[in-house]
Amino acid sequence: MNTRSLGLSFIRHNSTSCATKFIPLTENYKTLRHIHFPGITPFQTGQDIQADMVNANIHFKKLESKIIKQQREAWTKGLTLSDYEDQFLKKILDMKPLPTLLTFEFENVYTGGKKMKQDPNLPERIKEFEKLGCRYFQLERGGETTWHGKGQLVAYLILDLKKFENLTVRCFVDSVLLRSVQETLKHKYGLSETFTNSNPGVWMSQDDLKISSVGCNIQRGISSYGIGLNIAPDLKYLNTFTMCGLSGTTATSVHEILPDLEQKELNIKDVAFEYAKQVSKRLNITSLEHMDGEDLIKSMQGQNESETETEPGSESNSTV
Repeated sequence: MNTRSLGLSFIRHNSTSCATKFIPLTENYKTLRHIHFPGITPFQTGQDIQADMVNANIHFKKLESKIIKQQREAWTKGLTLSDYEDQFLKKILDMKPLPTLLTFEFENVYTGGKKMKQDPNLPERIKEFEKLGCRYFQLERGGETTWHGKGQLVAYLILDLKKFENLTVRCFVDSVLLRSVQETLKHKYGLSETFTNSNPGVWMSQDDLKISSVGCNIQRGISSYGIGLNIAPDLKYLNTFTMCGLSGTTATSVHEILPDLEQKELNIKDVAFEYAKQVSKRLNITSLEHMDGEDLIKSMQGQNESETETEPGSESNSTV
């Protein structure tokens, strides 16, 4: 299969097996583009933006593979490209998408990984979620049920793992996604004693007090989804139900651990910028570009309005 989802059974948090450096193999992968979406973002909007970027990466990767194959066949046959053809192909290859980190604060929702599709009690569980005022979204990531919403940073990291030396899927989860959470908590809040164990996520004790969840999907080497870091959410959403299939454990947050922090110190945007900084460090990326996601949403809305005007009889349906 070209798609690889990470669930609870897959991840073994043993970072010592990972290389200490993941070296970018192409010039464009020496820059991380961080797009932060201010305010509260509708969950479906975040999914649509992520899907568009993942598809763009996959489509370019197919095009890149086709061009390289044709070049090799030409060389094998002793054929040479004209300067114009050679420069044209190089320009296409130079248009590779940058590794991109999307950061959000979503509306209150529950989401389910692929395992939830097999749960016979899912309809009843969805009704319970709705009683708390949360919609349910079925996702194509690994894992079971988790919550996203106000007071939580959600970060989706989209990149081609094969564009880095030594970057396996396990190392991507352990040494990039989760380690960056730990470094963010350390540098932003002085929380230097955090833990990873056989259960995915970041914990404030060896086996309890989960402060960050993780779940990702790998398709043709392209990553999607990422982490949820609890800054100051209402913990009833996380502790009323069993999250990530881990019974007997509780969720915590920065605000619960450090209750004397002022509201400005719990700003999601500031934490997102620190997380982007830590991700770039873990991947040995030398350039970090920050962008405002609000401009991206406006451009998408303008494009949708334009498509509606050109196709007045069409209808738009979203499938969750």
